[in-house]
Amino acid sequence: MTEKEEVLCAGCCKSIGLKWIVAMDQKWHKYCFCCDTCKKQIDSKKSFFFEKGLRTCVDCAKKEDPSIGEEKVCYGCETPIDKVWVIGLDQKWHSECFKCCECSRIIDPTEKFYRVEVEGKKNPKCTDCRVVKGMATLDVKDKTCPGCEEEITSSWVVALDAHWHKACFKCSHCDRVIDSSEKFMTNLGKPVCMGCNNDHFRKKCGVCGTPIVGTSLIYQDSSFHYACVKCFKCGKFGIFIKLWLTPSHIHLRPDL
Repeated sequence: MTEKEEVLCAGCCKSIGLKWIVAMDQKWHKYCFCCDTCKKQIDSKKSFFFEKGLRTCVDCAKKEDPSIGEEKVCYGCETPIDKVWVIGLDQKWHSECFKCCECSRIIDPTEKFYRVEVEGKKNPKCTDCRVVKGMATLDVKDKTCPGCEEEITSSWVVALDAHWHKACFKCSHCDRVIDSSEKFMTNLGKPVCMGCNNDHFRKKCGVCGTPIVGTSLIYQDSSFHYACVKCFKCGKFGIFIKLWLTPSHIHLRPDL
């Protein structure tokens, strides 16, 4: 006669014995199947929530979302939601009802969209429709890209008080397209990427030769990082000590 396989509880991983309950396709001690929030036992025959590896009873779930257990109505079509819904504009929608108010394309709530008011109700508008409709509000002078001096007919970026084609807003030194979200500087009114600004337009430290960002020590016709001003012979830091320069080294001497 073969020995029966030992049944282990999915909660405590100990032997169950003769009585157990089945929930989530696993066997449990009755007292081990409990809410991870309040630690109270959950009736496996009633509703509960399971998310990110945690079990939550209905009472605890209602504290987080009082609408749980109530009938859910789609904000778009105003009909009941049976099972699945999406959250957008702080409202619940059927996934097929959350769509652009201009072109009726279904919008994924995780993608970028814009909020507009239509007959007093909040509605989403996709980025494509916002750009096309937005062109009508631009003045004639704003429709001309300062980079290529041609008319803007689709999407654009706004920088330096002007509208640009995305491909035209580029560094005037290296010709690299500058993303509208990255930092840039200007030279003679034209955009310059930070890399070119550091390499060609910032002052260089007279000791280490790297660009100086922020404050610096200026002596005669040279600029220095404060941390780089050290005596060639003794290595002392010399911000408050008089210094003199030779063609290749910094020397410090006591303040007389």
